[in-house]
Amino acid sequence: MKSSEFQALVERLSELSDVQRTALTAALQSTDSTDALSLIDARFGADPSCGHCRSNRVGTWGRSSGLRRYRCRDCTRTFNALTGTPLAQLHRRDAWLEYARSIVDRVSLRKAARRANVSLDTSFRWRHRFLRTARDQRPAVLTGIVEADETLIRKSEKGSRDLFGRIPRKRGGNPKKTGTSAEDYDIVLIARDRHKATDDRIVREFDGQAFDEALDPMIAPGVVLVTDGRQCFKGFAKARAISHVRIVARRDERVRNGFHIQNVNAYTSRLKSWMAPFRGVASKYLPNYLGWRRMIERDGERHTAHHLIANAVVS
Repeated sequence: MKSSEFQALVERLSELSDVQRTALTAALQSTDSTDALSLIDARFGADPSCGHCRSNRVGTWGRSSGLRRYRCRDCTRTFNALTGTPLAQLHRRDAWLEYARSIVDRVSLRKAARRANVSLDTSFRWRHRFLRTARDQRPAVLTGIVEADETLIRKSEKGSRDLFGRIPRKRGGNPKKTGTSAEDYDIVLIARDRHKATDDRIVREFDGQAFDEALDPMIAPGVVLVTDGRQCFKGFAKARAISHVRIVARRDERVRNGFHIQNVNAYTSRLKSWMAPFRGVASKYLPNYLGWRRMIERDGERHTAHHLIANAVVS
């Protein structure tokens, strides 16, 4: 953390409530520990809510397995900080922090398993549990000038034990059809505004209805939509009565009246480069990896093991 940021943080300490001060003290005491439970308990204790009905009318109910338990006054059920989160019912909690570090470092599943001293199957299961919240975290809506473009990622059945319809292929290989067939590629539609808020959706095929369904929850009314020359975008903009600027790459036309799609294209390039070391991602798990990349872009320097764990237990 920069000194100016630290000074600003110190100046805001007087704004903390008593409960928040207690939670902050517990969190500071646990930062150098290999035990993630203290961090989770301290964060949850600042504003506890029922893991079953989301009520805030709760009371303490002892401790169990290293975590404080609570009892809801509305549904009368007991719970802890992990109830209703992706990390609920996972064992080997002493290894969570080290495993979170391996995710931040983007090491392979085998290396992550060795770091945390868990099996390869556990390493695989943990990766997708830790990333489940990131997969579902998206900006509420994109505003202002929004750039949109699609990218193609080769479909993969990597790791499948019940492959149907074809024999297993070597890494890479040739697509069944020429061009950009939806049978051979996952079509990822990416939208990004000038505030660097990013959203993406996997669309089933290249048609107007599929693009409309993907874009509709992303785009706020009144935006300026900047895209390439694909007709699907033009139809969406016309139906939603929003401004649309088409950037056609013909004759090196990359900027038109100050508008461009270089922002979203640069994000796509970073996404592809970041995914390359994985040597293929199974299509069924692609949303988790897209969410992982969005989390890295969104959190920046805050993308640490402690922050990852805190984010993973958001129910």
